[in-house]
Amino acid sequence: MPIRSPIRSKTLLALLLVTLLPACAPAQTTHSEATLRQGFKTPPAQAKLRCYWWWLNGNTTEDTITYELTEMSRKGFGGVLLVDANGSSQNGNADVPPGPTFGSPAWTKLYVHALKTAAALHLEVTLNITSGWNLGGPDVKPADASKVLTWSSTVVAAGKAPGTLPTPAIKNGFYQQIAVLAYPLAHGASLPGQSGDKRAPIRQLRLKSAAAEGSFSMPHTENLLGAATGDPSEADATLSSVLDITTQVDASGHTNWHAPTNTAWEILRIGYTSSDARVSTSSGAWQGLAIDYLDRAAFDTYWTHTVTPLLEASRPYLHTTLVNLATDSWELGGTNWTGRFQAEFQHRRGYDPIRYLPIVTGRILDDRGTSERFLNDLRRTVGDLVTDHYDHFADRAKEYGLGIQSESGGPHSAPLDALETFRSSAVPQTEYWAQSNEHRSTDEDRYFTKEAASAANIYGKQFVAQEGMTSIGPHWSESLATDLKPSFDQGLTEGMNRLVWHEFTSSPASFGLPGNEYFAGTHMNPRITWWQQSEPFFSYLNRAQFLLQQGHAVDDVLYFYGDEVPNFVRLKHDDPAHVLPGYDYDVTNEDALLRTLIVTPSGLRTPAGNTYRLLFLPNGRRLSLASLEHIAAYVQQGGSVIGETPLAPTGNVSPKDASRFVQLTHDLWQSCPAQHSYGKGTVFCGGDTRSALATLHLAPDFEAPETQLDYIHRREGQTDIYFVRNRTGKTIDVAPRFRIDNRMPELWNPLEGTTTPQLAYTAAEGRTTVPLHLDPHGSIFVLFSQPARLHVTEVRKDGAPISTAVIGDPKTPRLPNAAPGTYTLKLSDGRELTTRIQPAAVTELPASQWTVAFQPNRGAPATPQTLTTFQDWSTSPDSGIRFFSGTATYRTTIQPTHTAGDRTILTLTDLREICTVRINGKPAGTIWAMPYRLDITDSLAAGPNRLELEVTNLWPNRLIGDAQPGVTKTYTQTNIRKYNAASPLLPSGLIGPVTLEIESRAGTR
Repeated sequence: MPIRSPIRSKTLLALLLVTLLPACAPAQTTHSEATLRQGFKTPPAQAKLRCYWWWLNGNTTEDTITYELTEMSRKGFGGVLLVDANGSSQNGNADVPPGPTFGSPAWTKLYVHALKTAAALHLEVTLNITSGWNLGGPDVKPADASKVLTWSSTVVAAGKAPGTLPTPAIKNGFYQQIAVLAYPLAHGASLPGQSGDKRAPIRQLRLKSAAAEGSFSMPHTENLLGAATGDPSEADATLSSVLDITTQVDASGHTNWHAPTNTAWEILRIGYTSSDARVSTSSGAWQGLAIDYLDRAAFDTYWTHTVTPLLEASRPYLHTTLVNLATDSWELGGTNWTGRFQAEFQHRRGYDPIRYLPIVTGRILDDRGTSERFLNDLRRTVGDLVTDHYDHFADRAKEYGLGIQSESGGPHSAPLDALETFRSSAVPQTEYWAQSNEHRSTDEDRYFTKEAASAANIYGKQFVAQEGMTSIGPHWSESLATDLKPSFDQGLTEGMNRLVWHEFTSSPASFGLPGNEYFAGTHMNPRITWWQQSEPFFSYLNRAQFLLQQGHAVDDVLYFYGDEVPNFVRLKHDDPAHVLPGYDYDVTNEDALLRTLIVTPSGLRTPAGNTYRLLFLPNGRRLSLASLEHIAAYVQQGGSVIGETPLAPTGNVSPKDASRFVQLTHDLWQSCPAQHSYGKGTVFCGGDTRSALATLHLAPDFEAPETQLDYIHRREGQTDIYFVRNRTGKTIDVAPRFRIDNRMPELWNPLEGTTTPQLAYTAAEGRTTVPLHLDPHGSIFVLFSQPARLHVTEVRKDGAPISTAVIGDPKTPRLPNAAPGTYTLKLSDGRELTTRIQPAAVTELPASQWTVAFQPNRGAPATPQTLTTFQDWSTSPDSGIRFFSGTATYRTTIQPTHTAGDRTILTLTDLREICTVRINGKPAGTIWAMPYRLDITDSLAAGPNRLELEVTNLWPNRLIGDAQPGVTKTYTQTNIRKYNAASPLLPSGLIGPVTLEIESRAGTR
């Protein structure tokens, strides 16, 4: 928001100048601080917004490409993630005609033109290496496609031969046999829990065997770990009784093997077939099977056939314009076998999986605990091979000097270790969805920023990217002030520092306005109504991203989510480490815990320099022996750990390793429930993290009402950077405490690009309390860089202490949000200053003095209209205004009466959606965020001034108008079919009074 000038008496101003100038002379600006100020003023390319540039059904042209990239550059974008994909006809929308097929000569010609144009505009390009997602296409053969286990089982009586075994279910004509196994059935033919069997089944077996995905949005997964121990009497068979009779079965499935006497036997013929997973949401003819993510050879075949030709065509632009390669989110379904799986399992888990395979059919072998641990090992091996896929992808990209930016960590509940999949990424990326009652009504419906943030922090990556503003349903109806800004700000406080806007659809001019669109996402391209006014909005995003790309995150607690698969990091407020509010945390996996985090006497340090003071153990109470040994060594060297006593290893281990696990667990937790020492470190029992941090003498990093504020903290050199957001739709005045000692706060406003010292603050016990005024959905950066100097320690209004900001430099201290009254300011040297603030002079600009002219060719009246009230356009009796979408210009003449030093503030009661202010024909600023105020002082001339307000609403009203019965002329063209004649109209235009507030230097406000 514009920072409103406070008004105070000449006496106060003079006294402050005398008392503050000597003590507050600016300290020498460090190089780091100078870089911060310059980057905040003019964000560099790396800080700028990216977007999903959606070549919808491959339908674009060279002219369209040139136009769109040029517009992106002009508005402050830094690059694109080029995605060829369809999805135009989903949810009942019309299909868009297909363009050239992905990778074809015609498509490649367009792609190279895009690179050439982007290079000229200094835009970076990341290329999605398939059409749509789930890597694959029309040339993928079943042998290279995603695979799952398949089997047939035959129960035979004692002493009998089965004859010919049934062929397992086969898809796409592909089947490879693994083994034929035979084993006696202690409980008969029925599986546990079926056909009257009283034993409990292995629950969620398809998920536990990685044969299926879980939910659409990643859930908690500790429940898949299963029982840690079991009763041998439940077993269908012992592992030692499982016989491998593969060599006694011919290719047709015929066998002469006879079951031994005494009991019934089951013969399991098990192999793997195509999962039939397919490329999703791809364009035109680019349809087909998805590749086998567990098989490097399958990836290499795809790479050679599809990716290499595109990279060879890109050679002039490699690593300068084309910087990364991408694949999108995992929506592949289950996958649990590949040709090398047995060998990889044996190498990674230390035992042969073949005899255990009856467990995937629902049989219990040895006991329930052994069976569940095998399933954990199976999923872990799948997860390892999925990670290997992304590691290999990164290696192949590196051959061309490129990085990878894959959305590999979900969001579907897939069999993967989400954090580990990012270890080779240049830019970790997950996704958040914009608020929408139609799709994301709660954060659990996809606000998964914390995962990418944790991955970046534990693996030492600078950027935390988000596919952001995704949605299903709204279609051009999102409000900048109340939908988009709050969603973006939440992403920042959860760790994002690079938004990849979903989506910017490429739409040739021949398809009209608003043009072609993907069925999902917040639509953003030059064909939206407010594109020409969008630069200030994008500048806000870029300034915020710049500051949050600096230095490293400051997080006090590290939650270890264990080594099980699947495993995800979901929402910040899931708070698995039990630290919120006041502290922040990251999540680590086993890989980073063992390999990238550095053990120091004060905690675990990230590659970027943050030190976690406390390690929180998995809530599922399972971890590997390697992790337990590492944690024991970390605590012995001085580290602190908190958590419940682990129950068991995650997977099956040797008796020797099991004994070692039990011994270490006993050594570390034998003195629980009391907090106790282990070596030089400390073990905290249970889960009271806040008490543990207090014991470690670590105060909260940020204290404020949790329901009102959220924050994130980064440190760059000697500068601490806090971003604070108002979570509510109401104005709030708060005084949060920051864990900063003896430094002066400075307010950096990303909305305006201004930096202002905060002169009112108090310091005690190593923390600094700073009064803040935040508008509805408002936000501010609070930076601490300079040493504390003479400042205001207390403000009293009419004798009563209050919390209010005193900002500015020593020459212009201000109380920007102070209500009328008498104020006493107490200085840190004990002196007091007094002033009286008078009410501001408010002048209403009556509607009768305004005219409004509507953008032509949108159905509204062609001549300027004289106003009688500032009316919501959607309630107008004139259908041309009621259904109008576009920009209307309100005009009047004003002649403010103010003296030198006064400030004139333009205030709009309600705005739908954005307003560019012009005074005497020159731009004075753009209003798009609450509370819809703009300081226009510096744009005013002496005497009368022409005031123009260019107000733009959104597309739905015109689309609804064009759908009215009997309409003979329409103004819009799109494939989106959401809107009809009965759809509700959106409030639009200026609604309510428009005023000027004159804030006087003499003390009136």
